[in-house]
Parts: sequence; C-alpha cells; structure tokens
Amino acid sequence: MAEYKSRSKIKKFLKGLLIVIVALAVLVVVGARLYFRLPVSDYYKASEKAFTIPGLSQNMIPQGLEYVDGRDVYLVGGYQKDGSPSRVYKVNSRTGKTEGYVLLGDENGNGISPHAGGLAVHDKYLFVAGDEDSSIFIYNLEDVLTAGKGEMVKMVDKFEARYPGGKINVACLTFTEDKLIVAEFYRVPNYVTDESHWITTPAGDENHAFAIAYPLSDSEASICGVYPTAVELYSLPGLVQGIAVHDGKIWISQSYGTAKSTICCYDITDAEPASGILQISSGIGGPGKMTPIYALDSSTLVASFDAPPMAEEIVFVDDKLLIMSESASAKYIFGNFTGGRSCYATDVDKLI
Repeated sequence: MAEYKSRSKIKKFLKGLLIVIVALAVLVVVGARLYFRLPVSDYYKASEKAFTIPGLSQNMIPQGLEYVDGRDVYLVGGYQKDGSPSRVYKVNSRTGKTEGYVLLGDENGNGISPHAGGLAVHDKYLFVAGDEDSSIFIYNLEDVLTAGKGEMVKMVDKFEARYPGGKINVACLTFTEDKLIVAEFYRVPNYVTDESHWITTPAGDENHAFAIAYPLSDSEASICGVYPTAVELYSLPGLVQGIAVHDGKIWISQSYGTAKSTICCYDITDAEPASGILQISSGIGGPGKMTPIYALDSSTLVASFDAPPMAEEIVFVDDKLLIMSESASAKYIFGNFTGGRSCYATDVDKLI
C-alpha cells in the first residue's frame, strides 16, 4: 500500500513538473513574440502575408528576393547551412506555393555556395550577388524557371563589381530602367570595407560603404546587357542588406543580429554629386572625366521606419514593399515564433 502511494506521489509530481515545463515554454514563446513584434507593431499593421518563405526546413538561410514580372513567380535565394550549393526557390505569386528549387552552379556545372544575397532579373537573365569574391553570377532566367526540382543550373557569365580604383563585395543588387546597382555590406569588426570607402559626407555623416551603378547597354562590350564600367557611385551607411529603386527614390534595408531592422528611403534627384571627398576617374567620356558620387545620408534621407530583425533583400511589387527575412532559418530559429516564416507585403505609405 505504501509503495502504491509512493508511486502515486511520483506520478503527481511528474505531471505537475510537466505542466510547469509546458507553461514556461508557452511563456517563453509568448514573451519572445511580444519582445520582437511590439516594437514594430506599426509595420505588421501596414503589412499582409505574401507567402511562406521556402527552404526553412531544408537548412537554407534566405537572403535574396526577386519578382519575375509576367511570370507570376517570386525567386528566393540563399545559402545552405551545411555549405552545399546555394539554392534559388520558385514561389507562385498567385497561390503562394513553392514550386521547387534549383542549385547554383559554375560554368561547368559544379556547385557554388555564394550567399545569394541579391537576385535581380534583367531581360532573359538572372543576376546573383556573389558576396565575398566581388562577383556577380549570371544565369539564363528560363533555365532557372523551367529546371526540375534540385537540378543544377550552369552560369552563363559573370563580372567583377569594380569601379576605377577598387572593387566591392556584392551583398545586394537591383535594376532600374537604365542601370544595375550593386551594393556592399559594412560592419565592424567582421565585415570591414576598404578604407577608401570611408567617407564623411557633405552633411557630416560617416559612411563606410559603396554602391556602384552600371549602365544597361546592348554594345558588344556589355555583359548580358550590362556595360561593366561604373557611371555613378553611391556612398552608403553600414548594415545595408537590400537595395531597391521605386518612384525614382533609392530604398535600403539595414539589419544585423536580433536588433530591429531599418528601412530608409533616399531622394538624390536634385542632389549634387559630393565633391571634395574622393576623386575617381572613370575613363568614360575621355581623360579626366570623373565618376560622380552621390551620398545617401541625412541630407537626402526622406523617410524611414522600423521593421522586424534580420531584414534582407527588398523588392517592390504592385507598390508594396516585400522584405526577405532570415530570422526563421535553422541558423537563427527565433523567427519561427515571431512571424519570420512569412514574407510580408507592406504598404509603405502607411508608415512614412
């Protein structure tokens, strides 16, 4: 009898302990959700879920985002946690369903593993940011869209992101009507750019990164429609993960770690090129022709708002801003409890 009572007490204790553990787990999840969502509640009020981010259960760390106009497809790029070839997933923009993925390969079909932090479509090509080696990798868009699940796509061309006097590691990129813009990421101490990119802007801001603009061209010297000589430079703040141009204005996403992300909008339409901070000869237009440098700083900033942590590449679709996030990946996890599994479409007019 005593033994039965003892077992009964143990069962009650274990049951009570389980209840406490479950309750604590719920509190942790609820607390995390409140901690990460409340500071950016205005963002969620202005946003709606566009689709579930693919690859999260397959060890992909999402980075890049692009919309293929006329094909009803979002492309989501990223690297694999285990270092295997990077992937580009295809998501149907009407249904939100994932329709497979391709592996990124070199010109010989060997897998490569860039961060794929930037995806951008121009004409019949997909351009992919190469990150550490300063390269932009180029693929036939049709190959990417029609390849079967898990097939390797071969690179058709590439070029280095150079400007007269230097180069950058490409973190993100975007196309305008007449340019390709590629940008680098700066953060101390692990992502330090060349000191020649450290500029005190005319407004007195300390910028530490560059973006390079290349003209679109159909000349024989162009590479898949892009003439690989810089026509403009932009001086950028740090932590830039994504860049887009909408209604003539330049937008960037800034993030790192679990801190809130920031989305900034700049208007350089009437800005004068920065002078007295750096002299770079482009070689375009004859000897002595200088490449203009425009500063994205407090003098050209027209709007900004906070967004959830770990904002990556950004893209505008139907006047809504979509932001890729890596917070729910196997590398970081916490986004699984805070809404990071979804890509949201945001009405920025409600936030600026």
